[in-house]
Order: sequence, then structure tokens, then C-alpha cells
Amino acid sequence: MARVAIIGGGGFAKEVIEVAQILGHEIVGIFARENSLPRYPHLGYLEEMLTMRERFDGVHIAVGAVNRKGMENRRKILAFIRQHDIPMISLVSPKADLGEGVTMGEGVYIGHRVLISCDARIADAVLINQGAVIGHDCRIEENVSIAPLVFLGGNVTVGSDTMIGVRATLRQGLSVGASCLVGMGSIVIKNLKAGSTTLQMPSKIYGPSDG
Repeated sequence: MARVAIIGGGGFAKEVIEVAQILGHEIVGIFARENSLPRYPHLGYLEEMLTMRERFDGVHIAVGAVNRKGMENRRKILAFIRQHDIPMISLVSPKADLGEGVTMGEGVYIGHRVLISCDARIADAVLINQGAVIGHDCRIEENVSIAPLVFLGGNVTVGSDTMIGVRATLRQGLSVGASCLVGMGSIVIKNLKAGSTTLQMPSKIYGPSDG
């Protein structure tokens, strides 16, 4: 098992740490601008990582994203890690179900109850959160964030730096370009060009006097 340093000190990092500990890894500390996880040492941020290389075997990016700014932040962290040749450790929940022929890169996170069907390809630093379903032969490029309960039909391609929100559904065979934002609850039935945004209309809120 490995000594893992976590990059990110927010709520999503709790989920990442849980999986890491189930797998038997040691959490040596948190690299983040702010750390809300007092159980673990706050070791500074990215620059401090370079002076503490001997303390850990690898890092994992535990920074969630709900918008493009968040995805850009993840990309900057990934670029820093690569620039300084810091190893990334993948964390796959033992409660996830991976089909035959699934391949994945470095620094991948697979949460509880995720289902990834046969021959899917997952690139570096992809985040697939709890309960998501990834169909057969899907291709997920690097630094993609897939929120809980997302459904990707078979043979979907998702470009790098794309965020797919909670409960979004993508029809089989689609191509989603890089840096797209697929809003939660979206139902996507056409290809998306790079930089596209889809938004599901939010529910209307009625006050007590509106009947």
C-alpha cells in the first residue's frame, strides 16, 4: 500500500480519503489553500509539495468541480504535477463494478457503486463519482469530472476538461468535445462541440401563498 498525499481540503476530499483508507493507503496529509479536515495535517499547497517529496509515494487530486472555474483549477493542478514529475495514484472503490477490458490512467478516482462496462477507456485524472454508469466502449479523456448518478450510454466519447453534472444522461454513441459543461439533469441526444454548455431548466419554486 502507498503513502498518499491528498490535494484538496474540502468535502469531496472526505470521499476520496474514505476510498483510499478502505484500500489500505496511508494519508500523510493535505495540500490545499484551506483545509477543513482537521484530522489530517495541512502541509501547505503546491509549492510546499516539492519540499516534502520524501513523505509520500504519490498524490491524488481531490478537488471537486461544479463549473468551468473548478475544472480550470483541476487542470492547473494536473499541469503542476506533470511539470514536476510527481506520481499520481488512482483510487478505485472496491464497491465499484468494472467490466472486462476496462483501462485507466494515473490519478483516476472511481467512487462507490460506479458501474463501468466492458472496454471503456479512462484517461489520467478522471473523476467518476458515486453511482455513475459508464457504458461499454466509452472513452473518457483526461481531467473529466463525472458527477453522481450520471449515465453514459455505450460508445460515448467525452473530451478533456469537461464536467458532467448530477443525473445527466448522454445517449449512446455521442461525442462531447473538450471543456464542455453538461448541467445537472441534462438529457443529451446530440453531439456537443468543444466549449458547449447544456442546462436543464430548474424547477419553479412556489411560495406558500401560490397554491
